[in-house]
Amino acid sequence: MRARFAFSPDAAGRVFDRAQATLVWLAVLVFLSSEPAVRGLAVAAMLAVALAATAVALLAEPAASTPSQAAPPPAAEPGD
Repeated sequence: MRARFAFSPDAAGRVFDRAQATLVWLAVLVFLSSEPAVRGLAVAAMLAVALAATAVALLAEPAASTPSQAAPPPAAEPGD
């Protein structure tokens, strides 16, 4: 059964990459800010980004698995 609103695996990957970068910058803001209100707002934004990434993970279509092809055995060297 497919979800009504589904993200492609590529789109979900882009969301996760951007969410990770956003979380890093918000964490830097939390540590560098001396204002408690800014820290609280940054932590709330981090929570919102994490929840959004979780929602995308739940709505993402599974990636198509490609069967791994075994590598052919190496050719025998003459004289071996």
